[in-house]
Amino acid sequence: MSKSISSALRRATLPSLGKASGAAAAGRIAILAAGLGSSLLLPLALLQDRVGIYFIAQILTSGFAILAMMGLTFTSPALVSAAVAQGDFGRARDVIVRIQAIVGGFGFIVGCVFWLADRWIEIGDSATAWSGVLAIVALQIPCAALAAVQVELLRAIHSVRSSAFLMAFPSTVVALFLTFALTARIQANLHQVLFCSFAGYAIAAVVGAIILSSSCRRWSESTKEPIGPRAIIRRTLPNLATTLVLFGLSQVDMILLTLFSSLQEIAQYGIALRVATVLIMPLSIANSAFAPSAVHLWTLADRGGLQKALRTLVSIATVLTFLMYVGLATLGYTLVHLWNPRYENSFWLALILGAGQLGHVLGGSSGILLMVLGDEKAAFRITLATGVATVLLCCAGIVMGGPPWLAAAVATCNVLQVFFFAKRVRDRFDVDATVLAILPTSAPTRAKQNP
Repeated sequence: MSKSISSALRRATLPSLGKASGAAAAGRIAILAAGLGSSLLLPLALLQDRVGIYFIAQILTSGFAILAMMGLTFTSPALVSAAVAQGDFGRARDVIVRIQAIVGGFGFIVGCVFWLADRWIEIGDSATAWSGVLAIVALQIPCAALAAVQVELLRAIHSVRSSAFLMAFPSTVVALFLTFALTARIQANLHQVLFCSFAGYAIAAVVGAIILSSSCRRWSESTKEPIGPRAIIRRTLPNLATTLVLFGLSQVDMILLTLFSSLQEIAQYGIALRVATVLIMPLSIANSAFAPSAVHLWTLADRGGLQKALRTLVSIATVLTFLMYVGLATLGYTLVHLWNPRYENSFWLALILGAGQLGHVLGGSSGILLMVLGDEKAAFRITLATGVATVLLCCAGIVMGGPPWLAAAVATCNVLQVFFFAKRVRDRFDVDATVLAILPTSAPTRAKQNP
């Protein structure tokens, strides 16, 4: 088979960005609806201090699940999509199986550590409220890690529709339980809510494993270029460091609130974070489908196609996010008072955090490109440098002005980081991932060869 025919066949396997984003959009909308539903119902079912503990428990789950994933949420698209693009389906199959084994095994180890922590750590005055919480977190960690990696594996083999709804299970189960409890006038407690969250993660991990097993069963050919677990781990270590730092930076505000504020303020800030996260959903929807597509286009040296996809992505995401922010600013205050006046501060915090999210969207898919196209070390250096600024500004903010100034510091650093990501993408890959890509003068002018 000639090289031109082979390239044509590989291109035919790549779904269009529009179709992939359509499937991802449906899943993200489901996740968004379930997340918003659980966030709105939690303050109606639990006291503010219990809501604060719930948010801390979810942060612990996410943080240690990221440790268990070892950065494979970013490495998976690069490894699997490259194998599929090159027609080496045997290698793609082996990578999928080994990545799940790595994450499952390490997640089990981390979960066991947390189970021991629940028995030996002294919480202090909140010991009664925290009793049993870490044990449930221990159960959640391996399931959450495995499900998150399975989502990326499914996207990497262009099974976007199957992956789209996987991570909606945890919030959906919580929302359904809270709806039932409030409707039936049953007094829900924190442990019940956390156990529902664990059940959702477990369901997601089982469903993901079944779908991936079915897909891999069709690839019976032998591996052309084998890759072992050690090689996978060596490849993903830079991503592990980057994702851990990224998570630490993304949660530095909640960590500082935990140290210097009350559980009630943590609950209010947590609700604001959930609302602000909604604003970045348009970009997240596109990114969820774009990561494997970017690897595929870069592998085929189609820089023009990559730039066109980036331009479309950032344009649509910016318009949608701007409209959502305007809606929040004009209607949010009234809606909060109709829902729960005790969370009025959440509205003002959401406006500040939302401004940072809007600035982040203007930078497009810059961070994702660095991760999946092999520039992980540069991404880590940028993350580390901006991380220092984030920690310093957040510490100054919480000490000087409490949660509002803390939110302002987070928003500022959010924009700062994506600015440097975008600059690195322009210099390294000769494409513009920002909103400036819609301008003719921002088009790439150099013709680099793929590294």
